[in-house]
Amino acid sequence: MRTSARKFVTATTTSAVLAGCLTVLAAGPASAGEDCDDSYHRKYTEISSTWHKVVASGTINNRHSDASVRESVSAEISASLKGSVTGEFGGKIDVAVGEINAKGSVTVEASASIARGKTTMIVVPARKRVAYKIGIKKRVYQVYVSHQTRNCKVTNTYAKVTVADSYTETKNV
Repeated sequence: MRTSARKFVTATTTSAVLAGCLTVLAAGPASAGEDCDDSYHRKYTEISSTWHKVVASGTINNRHSDASVRESVSAEISASLKGSVTGEFGGKIDVAVGEINAKGSVTVEASASIARGKTTMIVVPARKRVAYKIGIKKRVYQVYVSHQTRNCKVTNTYAKVTVADSYTETKNV
């Protein structure tokens, strides 16, 4: 009987000490006060880039000249594209455009339009032949959004952002 009584007292004492520690640990963060800044952090990854509409394309041959040539190319048709945001983003399309332009290697717009007859200059170096496309590219980004609320709760979500890019593509052929 003596041994079992000692075991019971030891187990009860250990339980009380553990319960006290857990109470202190649970009270620690709450007593410090949960006061965080309401903030969004976003990471953009381009998942697709396709031509929305090509308004002019062709080839300029400058293989027989020793100097660069500038040629004016006019849009044959008009085109427009308006950007959009789907999913929980924590901002508007203008916010996404600004962040993509600040962090990315391309310059995008919330909406783009090219009027029929708009001219673009194409420069062709000496002794080169250049193929060109002028139009609007539709770029789609997947956005990883981390939102921290004032009570320090963090939620992670994904969104998609579609933006317009008035684009001129040239390549030597």
